[in-house]
Amino acid sequence: MNYKIYSNGREVLAEQEIELLQDEAAGVFETMRAYRGKISREEEHLQRLFESSKTVGYQPLPDIQKLRWEIAAALRASGEKNTSVRLTLCRGKSFVIIGAREQSAQLYRTGVILKTASFPRGGPNAFPYQAKAAAYQQAVLASTEPNPGAAFDWFFLDRGNSLTETRVGNFFLVKYLKPGSFSPSKIDLFTSPEHLILNGVTRRFVIKCAREMGFRVRETPLTRHDFFNADEAFLTNASWEVLPVRELDGRAIGTKVPGPVTLKLHRFFKRRI
Repeated sequence: MNYKIYSNGREVLAEQEIELLQDEAAGVFETMRAYRGKISREEEHLQRLFESSKTVGYQPLPDIQKLRWEIAAALRASGEKNTSVRLTLCRGKSFVIIGAREQSAQLYRTGVILKTASFPRGGPNAFPYQAKAAAYQQAVLASTEPNPGAAFDWFFLDRGNSLTETRVGNFFLVKYLKPGSFSPSKIDLFTSPEHLILNGVTRRFVIKCAREMGFRVRETPLTRHDFFNADEAFLTNASWEVLPVRELDGRAIGTKVPGPVTLKLHRFFKRRI
C-alpha cells in the first residue's frame, strides 16, 4: 500500500514515520474511509476514538474539533477522494495516514477463506474489546500461525467457544427460513453481541441497512457449528465494506458465493454511502 502520513495538515517526513511506528503501541486509532472526499460515518468514528482514549487512560483526551480539521486538511493535501484514512493518537501526537486499501475485485466474486485461531480471546478481565487500541498482539500472533490454506483472516473464539470477530473485522451469518425464497421476511441475519467484540462502525451501518431492507438482525452468541451451517456469511469493516466468505476451517459456507443476500446488502450499502 502506498501511503502518506500527515500531522497538523502537513506531510510527515520519512524519519518521523519511524518515530510513529516506535510510539504506536501506546496509541489508539480509527480506520475510516473517504468517498468523494468525505469521511463516511465520521462522527461515529471520532466518538469511538474518544471512548477508546478514555478506556486506555490517554491524556490529554483528544480535541475532536481539532482532529476533524486535521483529517480534512490531510485529505485536501493528499488530493485523494476515495481512499482509506487512519487516524492515530500516540504520546500527545496525532497522525493521519492516507492510502488506498482496496481489496481485489476477485475476492468479492469468490469469497475469502477464514481459519480459527488456535488460542482464545481473554476472559472478562482482559483488555476491553470495545477500545480500538494500537497494541494488537493477538492479531499479530494469529498472523504467524501455519497457513497452508492461504487464509484471508483468522477468527477468535472466546473462552466459552463462541465466535467473536476476526483480527480486523466483524462477521454476519445469513439463514434462509424458507429455502428458495429471498424475501426479507424469510431471512434472518446473525452476528455476535456487541459486548463480545469491537463494535465496528461499518458493522452498525450494515445492521441499519439490513433493517431498512426488512431483514431481521439477531445479535446472539454463535458457534462454529452455526457458521458451518449458514447459508451465507460475510465480513465487514471500513476497508472491506461487505466481503463474502467462502470457507471456514475447510468447510464450504453455503452453495453460492457471493450469496444473493450478501450481494443485495452490499449494493444497498453502496447506495446509502
